[in-house]
Amino acid sequence: MNAPVLTEAARAYSYVRFSTPQQEAGASLQRQTEKAAKYAADHGLVLDTEMDMTDRGVSAFRGKNARTGALRSFLDAVEHGYIPPGSYLLIENMDRMSRDGIIASQGLFSLLISSGINIVTLTDQELYTLDRFTREPEAMYRITAELIRANRESARKSQLIGDAKARKKKRLIEHGLEGKPYTTVTPAWIAWDPKAQKYTLIRERAKMVREMFERVDDGHGIDRIAQELNERGVNTWGREGGRKADHWRGSYIRKVLRSPAPIGTFIPHTTRYDDVTRARRDEAMDPIENMFPAAVDADLYWRVNRRLDTRAPRGRNVDRQQKSIVAGIMFCAGCGGAVTRISKGEYVYLLCSRANMRAGECEYQAVPYDTVEEALRTNARRLATKAPRGKSTAALEREIEKLQANANEAEQRTFDLADIEAREKSPAATQRRREMERQLREYQKELRALRAKRDTMTTASVKDRLKAVERVLASNKETVTETNKTLRDAIRRIVMDPVQGRLWVRWHHSEEPQDILCVTRHTTWEEGDITPPMQALFPEKN
Repeated sequence: MNAPVLTEAARAYSYVRFSTPQQEAGASLQRQTEKAAKYAADHGLVLDTEMDMTDRGVSAFRGKNARTGALRSFLDAVEHGYIPPGSYLLIENMDRMSRDGIIASQGLFSLLISSGINIVTLTDQELYTLDRFTREPEAMYRITAELIRANRESARKSQLIGDAKARKKKRLIEHGLEGKPYTTVTPAWIAWDPKAQKYTLIRERAKMVREMFERVDDGHGIDRIAQELNERGVNTWGREGGRKADHWRGSYIRKVLRSPAPIGTFIPHTTRYDDVTRARRDEAMDPIENMFPAAVDADLYWRVNRRLDTRAPRGRNVDRQQKSIVAGIMFCAGCGGAVTRISKGEYVYLLCSRANMRAGECEYQAVPYDTVEEALRTNARRLATKAPRGKSTAALEREIEKLQANANEAEQRTFDLADIEAREKSPAATQRRREMERQLREYQKELRALRAKRDTMTTASVKDRLKAVERVLASNKETVTETNKTLRDAIRRIVMDPVQGRLWVRWHHSEEPQDILCVTRHTTWEEGDITPPMQALFPEKN
């Protein structure tokens, strides 16, 4: 269809979009630009060169280009009158403008047309104007069909990509790498060696990873480690040709410590989009063990991560000698908050931090610190010998295996429902697929938790930690700091209940609380009173 007769040259805007860097490196940009220039010249239009109308690497599948890209800028300019009615929007095909769902994409098209913008699809030389739809309303059928086709094509590609990732992951689990990298996006201390056909450690960086773990294991704070790396002038890590941080940050070091990659574990992710909020969520899939070479041994890794789970001293406090063997692991039974050590002259006591700050409902009920320490040391042998041992590794492995089978079945069921949904466009299939995806995510979350627990529940490691606890409590040779470190390695928390006059110990390797210490009921200690509030009587059964 020919363009309408104009009294003066109208301005045309060439909108160019491509989804991948490969398309930019190829002919996509040049092809779309040349088509627009030729159309403008053939129809007497002035092609605008001032406004940026190119969306590089932006998808139109979920309407991102219409929300944040160059197309959004064009829409805003139309809305504010900077681009007058009668102007032209030149696009290669309708799918360059939108691959979104039919309601959203048709709404976008209608918004432009009703604003007086003439839309040209350059491939078929079709011109769509408000005047044309007034005369030929049936032309909307063509637009609707094109928009539906574009959306279905993108949906199918998205599903195929997801299926391919799942097959690739399954093949990796069953057959290993087979001489090809599963991914080239690796942790900064790991690289793919094409000659050896395997992942290898970058020696100097792996050495620094070990240093991070060893220093945290020795009680150093994460922020202090980052500060000293900066003072030493150690270069930060970045990918070849990519950006890298200008200095070390504690947040990055914590990310390294928390990642499973230092012990060789890789956790693939899948991307899910919220159809309502348009938010992108990267969700973890089942971990793949031993995919990377390990930079640290498992004992050190889990010891450091258990330490990070507790409230160990950090930053400038790391060099202070501990004054409490229960620092970071003592909690209040009433509110769950931390218990703090307070010194009043010759009296030192433990008190719920929220009660101390008058920030909660807990009463101001203090327990002498010496009472708690003496209870732990007096009962050192009983504490260790009577501690729950947790489930055996074999039993836990069977539980993991059963749950993995359920996850595999749910994953396959999700793919099957996605196929049905794509073919039949059935709302019921969509609902079942979403429910199955939720179930699969629950399985995957539970599997990650079970595997982490398994790594801390082997019989040998449990016995070693319990022996270490008994040793440091029964001996006065270790410093308070060393004793506290050993307790934190084995104990997740000690719960103090001044009301019942008892202490409970919760171990890293077991969910079962150990009630081993009894104290007489306290009397309420008003703030300012320097009289010890509680005298303890401890069982002497060893």
